[in-house]
Amino acid sequence: METAAAIVSYASGFALMRYHLSAGDLFATSLAVNLALGPLTAVIASRRGRNRLLWTVLGFSFGLWALAAVLLIGLSPPKPDGPPTSHFPTSRAA
Repeated sequence: METAAAIVSYASGFALMRYHLSAGDLFATSLAVNLALGPLTAVIASRRGRNRLLWTVLGFSFGLWALAAVLLIGLSPPKPDGPPTSHFPTSRAA
């Protein structure tokens, strides 16, 4: 149980605070942190144009690390409205 608690606490980022708890308490607290950061990570990713479901899973799995990653990754490029009308570059300034 201690190995699983250590893995979950490092994955969530909770181990960075260096609390000395029992394995069960560390495991439960790390899961609570991940459950809180999963939806937060998904909302931020959605507002930045990223896949909400993917980032929800990443937030539940990696907690603080997923939140940091979604904050550091820039906005996704906008998707084109439709198929291009020409294969040659054109200026839309005019």
